[in-house]
Amino acid sequence: MAASPISVFFVEINEADRHFLDKFIAAGKLPTLARMKAEGAFVTTTIPGWEFKDERSFREIMPWMIWPTLYTGIPARDHGIVAFGQDTSALAGKCIWDVLDKHGISTGVLGSLLSYPPRNHGNAAFYIPESLADDAECFPPEARPLQEFCVASSRGYSEDLARQAIEGLAQLARTPRCGVRLSTLARVVGQIPMEKVLGKTHEPERAMLLSYLVFDAYKHLVKKYRPRFASIHMNHVAYMQHRYWRAAEPERFPSDLSETDARFFSGPSERDAYERKLSHRIEAAFVYTDQQLAELIELADDNTVIAIGTGLGQAPVDPVTGIHNPVVRLTREREFFDRVGLGDYRVLHQMNPDLTITFPDDAAAERAEAIVSGFYVTKGRPLFDVMRSRHQLFCEFIMPRGLFGKTTDVFIRHTERQELAFPFADHVSQHPTNDQSTAQHRDAGWLLLWSKGRQVRALRDDLDVTEVAPALLDLYGIAPQPWQSMESPAFSLG
Repeated sequence: MAASPISVFFVEINEADRHFLDKFIAAGKLPTLARMKAEGAFVTTTIPGWEFKDERSFREIMPWMIWPTLYTGIPARDHGIVAFGQDTSALAGKCIWDVLDKHGISTGVLGSLLSYPPRNHGNAAFYIPESLADDAECFPPEARPLQEFCVASSRGYSEDLARQAIEGLAQLARTPRCGVRLSTLARVVGQIPMEKVLGKTHEPERAMLLSYLVFDAYKHLVKKYRPRFASIHMNHVAYMQHRYWRAAEPERFPSDLSETDARFFSGPSERDAYERKLSHRIEAAFVYTDQQLAELIELADDNTVIAIGTGLGQAPVDPVTGIHNPVVRLTREREFFDRVGLGDYRVLHQMNPDLTITFPDDAAAERAEAIVSGFYVTKGRPLFDVMRSRHQLFCEFIMPRGLFGKTTDVFIRHTERQELAFPFADHVSQHPTNDQSTAQHRDAGWLLLWSKGRQVRALRDDLDVTEVAPALLDLYGIAPQPWQSMESPAFSLG
């Protein structure tokens, strides 16, 4: 008798590092993941060609570059995606779900990075792009309020959450149509009151809210439509590792205050006392993930493979000497760019503190690139790291060192137009807590496959991220696509 068709739930836990996975499994905190890892197939994923050279090397493996590689099998240097908001036509038709859809296999997408715009070749059950998509276009219609809220809140994370919540209440009120539970809505709406009661140490919970919402929706949509492939992307573990690795493992860091720390604390002991209240944040993010995987197992039949991937990993970095990456935001950006004469353009905030600026044509973007590249606070050090792709600019705002608390008489100037002087404090918002990076990207991730009714075995110990897509397609009996390559089979399915 022929085996029943395979289905795959692909759970993308961005950057969840192996160090904490193993640590929390050993401590008995992650019973679901412990079971899946013991019974399933576990491999390390790596990013070919990357090596750590300096403190800026992490920019070469940003998740919005690596996840499209993982979905398609196309190396980042070839697909050319460098930022959110970029034209994704190079990916269309080449992602895992596109290939499956064209082969008549039903699919669902929720939040997978750079999956915008939604598309359907006739077999897509639901398609809800990343929360930093250009707009809230998605299907089915009942998912629209959720995506509207996700897009608005993701673009304004470091802004006034209370105002966002009020503006988003109408959207939130309609999210139960796509499966968001009332208890989840209560957590989202209650975030600001809880911050008032519990103080600043409860603010990191904001980074969990979208995961609470989208995992509710994912379970509902999977149960309702039963697609044979369904992906979901979540960033809550990555966020907690970036911000609170030092809080979780202070012994791995020197005791000195970083520039960001010095804004809020008189000395290391005061800083350490504050961070002890945040030491559980990474563990809590992993535990939540483990609990949701347990619920997902209940939705899986014996022919479903649950695949969990991280894309890449992280490593601790000293914020005193290794990295200076506080949470800042360019504000009144239209006023800023209008004054320098960028002309006809659209600007969108992306992953803080990045910006995407879109122009009508390539020539306008090329002219603007020269202008935007010329801004500085400290001579010889540009304020923006600017990359251009055709008619778009992708700008990383680089917070200069030495400015915290000293911005009254500081100005943003331009190398070619000395008459321009923008008061720094008028256009740069500095986050009111000591949020900063204490970890950054590394190339080692992991991929775990498990099924309750089928034996999945790893045939190799590691995979390049370019091999993940063909390895998953192989579960369906689909050969690598013309743009893909796989050294040898990665998994066997009994």
